[in-house]
Amino acid sequence: MSLKTEDNPLNSIPAVEQADAGQSKYVKGEPLSDEHTARSIAKEHGVDFIKLSEEKLSPHIVRLLPQWLVTQHNVVAVKFEGDTLYVAIVNPLDLPTLDQINLVTGFNVKPMVATEREIIQAISRHYGAEQMTKQDLVDARFDQEEIEQESDEYAEDLAQSSEAGQVVKLINFVIRDAIDSVASDIHFEPAGNKMFVRFRVDGILHDVMTIPAAMRKEVISRIKILSKLDITEKRKAQDGHINLKYKGNDYDLRVSVLPTIDGEKTVVRILDKNTMLISLASLGMGDEEKALIESVISRPYGMILLTGPTGSGKTTTLYAMLRIIDAVEKNIITIENPIEYKLDRINQIQIDPNSGETFASALRSILRQDPDVIMVGEIRDFETAEIAVQAALTGHLVLSTLHTNDALTAVTRLRELGIPSFLISSCVVIAAAQRLVRKICPDCKVKYRPEQQILKLLDVDQQKPAEFVHGKGCSYCLDTGFRGREGVYEILKIDSDIQNAILQDKNALEIKKMAVGKGMKTLLDAAMLKVCEGKTCLEEVKRVIAPERF
Repeated sequence: MSLKTEDNPLNSIPAVEQADAGQSKYVKGEPLSDEHTARSIAKEHGVDFIKLSEEKLSPHIVRLLPQWLVTQHNVVAVKFEGDTLYVAIVNPLDLPTLDQINLVTGFNVKPMVATEREIIQAISRHYGAEQMTKQDLVDARFDQEEIEQESDEYAEDLAQSSEAGQVVKLINFVIRDAIDSVASDIHFEPAGNKMFVRFRVDGILHDVMTIPAAMRKEVISRIKILSKLDITEKRKAQDGHINLKYKGNDYDLRVSVLPTIDGEKTVVRILDKNTMLISLASLGMGDEEKALIESVISRPYGMILLTGPTGSGKTTTLYAMLRIIDAVEKNIITIENPIEYKLDRINQIQIDPNSGETFASALRSILRQDPDVIMVGEIRDFETAEIAVQAALTGHLVLSTLHTNDALTAVTRLRELGIPSFLISSCVVIAAAQRLVRKICPDCKVKYRPEQQILKLLDVDQQKPAEFVHGKGCSYCLDTGFRGREGVYEILKIDSDIQNAILQDKNALEIKKMAVGKGMKTLLDAAMLKVCEGKTCLEEVKRVIAPERF
């Protein structure tokens, strides 16, 4: 079942239309987003300019305008003076919109000019899911005692009936706001007599709203129905997915429901199908790293290993590598659990452990399918490792992942799984480790001096003057100082010297010293380079790359 959100006014915010062709040069389709231009417009027409990102707007005043009006016309209520309501708008000559505000509110209306970007941000900030008031939720709830007495069969009918409109609206509202916030996951967490909703943005969880206990069952039932799960099953974990379109993009929502002592906890993973059309450079790789990966990805055989913890972007990097290979000339097969994105001209297999199918059994089967390139989602046991190594030695290019801390311990991990050193040295051509660091928000980036402890522990030369930047926090980054993430890579190329070291069973530390001497950048080195480039800050390096130093 697909979740349709196209008809909601939040799905699109149209540009301001021309109010009077003879008076205004601002036309539909040409949004005014530049602050300098907005200031000039304000001055030209004798109205005030307002920088919304620096104003603390009263929610009570902002909410005087209904949501449908502000999203349809890009306008925000700002302040009262006497009986006059001041509103922020892009085009101060948009008289029809100003007249409509007058009719809706009954107040005299005076325009103030703001940039389109800041108006949209203010709308999201004050009308998004995180600002849904307690009264909004109380108005939407059902009678608690009545719900607890109803049967599970009735719960499904209720969720699909007109009486459940408020719950449907709430779920759509939360999903829309999560996508607009560029969240990777939505958490619905039961706790006592309420349910918390949290968004994971750039790897960090943020509380956005609280749902009363009276709505918890209906919220979970609605999500289960959308993801085609059994709403009567409350004792076992369930997995499903939802396909939807929003603002012209296709999304696949992976749903996981897990029973807890307080009720069913639900996590929704948001996968934007368009984000996988990416290159290695857009992931954060430097020119040298990108050239090294491209040189080995064109090889006819061998093994490429990618390591890192869960959520470090390994699958995204593997997909970017596969996109380099000509899928028309070569037979590419992947084994995944689950398949996160569909790739054109690539044969993707999703294993089902519940039916007895494993990475190893699927790998045996696809070797009879004449593959040129094989991607194995994860090597986690001897059987899978053995088959993958043999495939890499017999004319196939194999890409896979391991859960290790850095590139060097990938070799150690294969040894621990039971693969002999002579086979490891013969088949592995590159082992790469990666992490994701948050990027500094460009709208609130400022210079600062880090704490002496951080400078010392990250081996920063405190004698040489250096400029560091971080984000002070603004409305565009949820006051975190960060917006977006980028990959940090440690790439170990297995040349003849490293091969000999592996054959001699040298430990990871000895191999690391040798690799660094040959010019390999460690994860910390690569992260510090991004600090010097002003892309991230030392505190983020401490959090992601080197927590063990603190």
